[in-house]
Amino acid sequence: MPHPQIENHTAFFADALHLVDEQFAPRLTVATKATFDILPGGFLARAADQRPLDLVGQFQEPGAESSSYRYEPEVAPFKLATDVVLVGHAHAPSPGTTRMDVGLRVGPLMRSLRVYGDRVWVRTLGSAVLTRPLPFERIPLCYERAFGGWDKGSADPQQWTCEPRNPVGRGFHGRRGRRRGPVLAPNLEYIEHPIRSPNHRPAPACFGFVSPHWQPRQKLAGTHDARWRTHRFPRLAANFDRRHHNAASAGLVAPGYLRGDEHVVTLGLSPEGHLGFALPGVPPPLVRVSLCKQLDHQPRSALDTIIIDLDDRRLTMIWRASMLLPNGAHDVRAVEVTSPASLALPRSDRSNPATRGANTCPSP
Repeated sequence: MPHPQIENHTAFFADALHLVDEQFAPRLTVATKATFDILPGGFLARAADQRPLDLVGQFQEPGAESSSYRYEPEVAPFKLATDVVLVGHAHAPSPGTTRMDVGLRVGPLMRSLRVYGDRVWVRTLGSAVLTRPLPFERIPLCYERAFGGWDKGSADPQQWTCEPRNPVGRGFHGRRGRRRGPVLAPNLEYIEHPIRSPNHRPAPACFGFVSPHWQPRQKLAGTHDARWRTHRFPRLAANFDRRHHNAASAGLVAPGYLRGDEHVVTLGLSPEGHLGFALPGVPPPLVRVSLCKQLDHQPRSALDTIIIDLDDRRLTMIWRASMLLPNGAHDVRAVEVTSPASLALPRSDRSNPATRGANTCPSP
């Protein structure tokens, strides 16, 4: 498939992807990906290394496809709203911490979690008891530490069951059989929905990406049954819901597209405890697509992904512009992406103090 000529007049990475929609109609998606360093004091500066699109994604456990996504593949044709995702750890405020609350706010979106040190379910006098949490310094904020997982307590593998909302988590007890020995309980909970018993099934609590084969996201992909294989393959299901493309955790999908200038506040998610900054406020890049024997098209870009990585102190923002191609990929002659505002942003090398005034937001 031909790759169109990209004229990138931005300070960011830009690329064009030839994809198809649910009707298998050809679609061009132009993605602009901006990478910023989060410097001490909550300053942002344009990273010297502008990262390309990650077409395959990254797992929490490198190479382990059975783990959750640290970064999802960045190949969605479009998203109907902005995903906000945080990658990082809960940082204990003092030695001996066994429990703490952490929080994330990005513009209108707010989410809080309660974090516990390691604890297990044990059986005492015929009842299941949750042990006291152990002290911790850091707890990873990933779905492996949230409620979920598999119950493989039965000798018959056909009886094994999992939590479909998070098959990689911990603490799940199936309806059949009895799990033997201590069972790890989740480290992460929603404050308003604490776990109450081994059979309680609270919503998995996290700030990360929800995998496409987990519920409730999988349900939005539609019905892929024998009728689909006979009548629609390789198209997506007839009842495919475009909300499937959004991958943020519950409560972190915006009601629409964020502007990109919102305030960000984190609590307990960095060594300094409280971190606040403002998104850089760069307008959506302008995209112009030149087609053979047609007028140029200007599909509108929208900010549909924000990733705050506090382990690497990096902010990623992705804008996408998408359009149907009337006659297929061969019609595309060139793609131009323009963002004058991005060229005016100071560049960071993480060591130059002059870049540390790039963009600051006083802590609310």
